[in-house]
Amino acid sequence: MPPRRIAQRLLEEAAKKTRRPWDRIRPALLTERALLTATGAASLDRLWTSRQEAPFLLKDGGSASARAFRERFPDSVADVLSKADRTLRHEFELLGSGPVTFDRRLPWRSDFKTGREWPRQYCHTIEYAELDRPTDVKVPWELSRFQHAVSLGQAYWLTADERYAQEFVDEVTDWIAENPYAYSVNWSCAMDVALRAISWIWAFHFFAGARACAGSSFRAAFMRSLYLHGEFVAANVERGDINGNHYLTDGVGLVFLGAFFRDAAAGREWLRAGREIVVDEIFNQVSADGVDFEQSTAYHRLVLEAFCTAYLVLGSSGESVPAAAWQRLERMFEFVQAYVKPDGRIPLVGDADDGRIQQLGPQALNDHRYLLSTGAAMFGRADFKASATRFSEESFWLLGVGGMERFDRLGTDRAAADSSRAFDAGGFYVMRGSGDHVFIDCGEVGMRGRGGHGHNDVLSFELMLDGLNVITDSGAYVYTASREWRNRFRSTAFHNVVQVDDEELNRFISPDYLWALQYDAAPADVVWRPGPEVDYFAGAHTGYERLPAPVRCRREIVLDRRSHRAVIGDSLTSATTHEYRWRFHFDPALDAAAVGDDVKVTSPQGDAWLMPLVPLPLTIEDGWVSPSYGVKHPAKLAVFTDRAAASAHQWIVSRQWIPPADRDVYLQSVMKPCVKSS
Repeated sequence: MPPRRIAQRLLEEAAKKTRRPWDRIRPALLTERALLTATGAASLDRLWTSRQEAPFLLKDGGSASARAFRERFPDSVADVLSKADRTLRHEFELLGSGPVTFDRRLPWRSDFKTGREWPRQYCHTIEYAELDRPTDVKVPWELSRFQHAVSLGQAYWLTADERYAQEFVDEVTDWIAENPYAYSVNWSCAMDVALRAISWIWAFHFFAGARACAGSSFRAAFMRSLYLHGEFVAANVERGDINGNHYLTDGVGLVFLGAFFRDAAAGREWLRAGREIVVDEIFNQVSADGVDFEQSTAYHRLVLEAFCTAYLVLGSSGESVPAAAWQRLERMFEFVQAYVKPDGRIPLVGDADDGRIQQLGPQALNDHRYLLSTGAAMFGRADFKASATRFSEESFWLLGVGGMERFDRLGTDRAAADSSRAFDAGGFYVMRGSGDHVFIDCGEVGMRGRGGHGHNDVLSFELMLDGLNVITDSGAYVYTASREWRNRFRSTAFHNVVQVDDEELNRFISPDYLWALQYDAAPADVVWRPGPEVDYFAGAHTGYERLPAPVRCRREIVLDRRSHRAVIGDSLTSATTHEYRWRFHFDPALDAAAVGDDVKVTSPQGDAWLMPLVPLPLTIEDGWVSPSYGVKHPAKLAVFTDRAAASAHQWIVSRQWIPPADRDVYLQSVMKPCVKSS
């Protein structure tokens, strides 16, 4: 940070701690009478009913939506009920924990993986990162986001079974008792406070008419706590000199809370402030071609959900959103369409912590096609519909029967859905065809050069050929639970790039700076030539030009859709000798073995080959791939090495083996036209 921002940040932290006396007495001051005075309601029951009748995203009414859901998704009803029943049993699976069943009370303030329990301490004095301990504060935060309450609400709408409503009442009552206002680790991060409020508001609209929620004591406790959530987020918005997804999510929380308490002066101010954030930040955090600036596909999903849901809530509240903001949002859906692979999975690029604004559907964590289902209905895009393949459960709960009918009226545009795309402003390039997909990272390090949720992956790529996911990114794994694993997964060695002299592409500032990197590897000299049968990309970076003997790195990638083949070529130039090391990480479902100078990868889906044009020293090593937070799977990687000043090497990746004598001929037939046209 610049010195001025550091000083400002220190003042902000000091101001938070000076609010401690006020935060301690504020809950006592917000009596039921004070809340009714603030909202202008004649009684608690009238306040409850007015909020129940207020416009929200669930526009079709419980019984109508339930009938429509059962008719459209008969096979998904069991999934909804199964998930809700697991919550009734207090069975959770959070952040790689595997299924864990708790007793009557939930461990709201505990990292149950390690047994660490945070005390009822003033939130702004809690040191929760604990880098020297294997604890992970994200575990209690994730549970306390209450996103599991939505499945309880859906189950209640489908069955009218009061057990689901009673579980919500019991959990909220217990959470409030265990987490006094501003006095637990679950108040330490305004983003998590905002996400909890969003979940509670979703749940309210599912459960408002339930008998379990009719008690005056619960209604008073719920409304008072939710109002205090609004005050807390408004007072602790996570501003910075560069604002990211935390600031944005705070804004989404203020939109939800402001719309909910719109009858109160404070609520109207929350709505105004939230609207300003979610409108302004789509131009600050998202490139003109629709890419979130944190350089992560998982965070792109989170940020897209944030903007999309906030705009829908604003619309239901009668608040306008500028046309330019809607257009930028549509561009975000276009990026999703490009990066989603033919089988629905996503590239594991950048950080991922499983973060969502709300969880409405049963789709797999890394299947983002539900976003395209929503985008198709919202923007009338036949190509989005083709990529989505169906109207999703997630879209149903977000857009209702009307959204489903708009989706059904659309045609499909498969050709547009399968087209290759360049996102020059965002720094990503996508080649695709029938069963083929290449995702290329050639953007800045992340968050405008800070690092943030970006990794050391400039010129890295993922590759699927004829439906087989061959080469993958390694993912992210964990954050503060282990600085060592955190730094390994974002390091150069965990990506499909060439490493020079074992140096990082972007230097680490410190092992403790888990979301910061030096900005050494700036992308340069990009060439993009898509074609009817062959796509060509070329790019360079400056990461190793800082060395005493500078090295210029340039990479070419070609996708030949005619034969389901890809070519990767690297050119390294320097005045002196260096150690060059290439790594290619294979999908965990594949086994890999050296066959002469080549690499054969095998799986039940079929085989593929990684073949160098010129033989190089080769080893097959053990690595890791993390498909989600807290989870890592063993995987194989191929490592090629060379020691030289100038080094130029090319590899062919194919589903079939190519004899060495035929490789140069094939390579020339593919590369020459591309290079000539560029």
